[in-house]
Amino acid sequence: MTELQERPTAITGYDTSNVLYRVMDRLLLPSERYYDQAFFEAEKEVWMHVWQFACHGTEIPNPGDFTEYKILDQSVMLVRQTDGTVKGFQNACRHRGTALACGTGTYRNGQVVCPFHGWRWNLDGTNSYVYTKKGFRPDTVEQDEVDLAEVSVGLKWGFVWINFDPDAIPFEENWHGVEKVLNPHGFEKMHVKWWHQIEFAANWKIAQEAFFEAYHVMQTHPELALFQRDDFYPPLGNYASEPEQGHTWMAAAMETADSQEWITSSEVAPSGPDQDGPITQSDPVGFVATLKTMWQGSQSLTNERQVEIAEEVIKAVPNDQFYEEFFRRVYDDAAARNVHIPPPDPEMSGHWTAFPNYTGIASLGCSMTYRSRPHPTDPNKCIFDFWALEIPPEGTPVTRPQIAADDAPLWDDLWFLQQDNSNIERMQTGIRSRAHKYQRIAPDLEKMIVNWHQVLDQHLAKYAK
Repeated sequence: MTELQERPTAITGYDTSNVLYRVMDRLLLPSERYYDQAFFEAEKEVWMHVWQFACHGTEIPNPGDFTEYKILDQSVMLVRQTDGTVKGFQNACRHRGTALACGTGTYRNGQVVCPFHGWRWNLDGTNSYVYTKKGFRPDTVEQDEVDLAEVSVGLKWGFVWINFDPDAIPFEENWHGVEKVLNPHGFEKMHVKWWHQIEFAANWKIAQEAFFEAYHVMQTHPELALFQRDDFYPPLGNYASEPEQGHTWMAAAMETADSQEWITSSEVAPSGPDQDGPITQSDPVGFVATLKTMWQGSQSLTNERQVEIAEEVIKAVPNDQFYEEFFRRVYDDAAARNVHIPPPDPEMSGHWTAFPNYTGIASLGCSMTYRSRPHPTDPNKCIFDFWALEIPPEGTPVTRPQIAADDAPLWDDLWFLQQDNSNIERMQTGIRSRAHKYQRIAPDLEKMIVNWHQVLDQHLAKYAK
């Protein structure tokens, strides 16, 4: 079988021989990794040592705002500070453990107050009041004993990240490699357009891997493939294979022949009935069809105005002038609306995953972002979040996002996402078949999947008990 190139990472070199159901053949992943309870229990320890996406910054825009992040059986309280930074705390009163944060809200007067016995803390976690303090043995209520227990926090790309391990890899070092392809998108300017959360009857890895490859496009998204069949082979681009922490991305920028503008390469290379040969997203007809499909079926990854511009331009100019005119109009239109889309950059990627569970697609100031988390006790369930992000006009007030808010599109209407979701639970059913011993991995088409599992084994070798 074809071998995949070894991936040098900062967590390379650990002996994985004792890892349960380890990846021995990089093109055959043991099925038990997705449902075995013992493997699931070993995985839990990994979450206590990795940088993970806890919330979008707009959930806590102002000083005193808080939100709760849950991972497995752990709860973290994230609080915006008066200087704009964010601190994270174990969500437990230092008295008898009452959860201090529930959902999202605001702490008034700069005080976190326990609802049970009234203990209080400043926003920075320092204790400011213990009710009837003299009733406790002095050494149990010393300042460092009653200050809130912190977790490490980092801010990047508009997201808040946390890590339970104080000795974990430094935050900025953790993103070495992937930051060069994500920084140019301007994520820090984006607001949440809508947010949906689902509990799938599937392992968290099954759910996130649905968004790791485009091999499924022909069958799952026939509209996106313009209904091409047979040996449809999507040009996936060159996936990076050298990130230090398990992050993988498509080197997705490609330069058009007639313009210096840069576009994001497609998942698909469909063939239309009126074409002399196959068209790709770099061909105007395929590009416009793809753009329209993504908007109609996901209400993300692009916006209605960009689709309108594309449809106007395809009718107005020859194909060899399409991209130059399309990008000019998109940028001019955005500027007229005071929307500052970052300039095109050959380094930016339109498809990535950051270990362990941050996946996204982005283009022209718009993004679809995914987060998969394990169920606290059941390896056959997970919690999955979908965010639509977009750069708004400068000066737009922040609206704190809510899961399935009233102005969010109905989940049932997001048919493009439904096409993916329909397969996730079915895969979890089938993968437990006694006859299904391995996930068979295509070395190029599904490279993100195997790269990710190799890094997981390194973490398991280092951290699992």
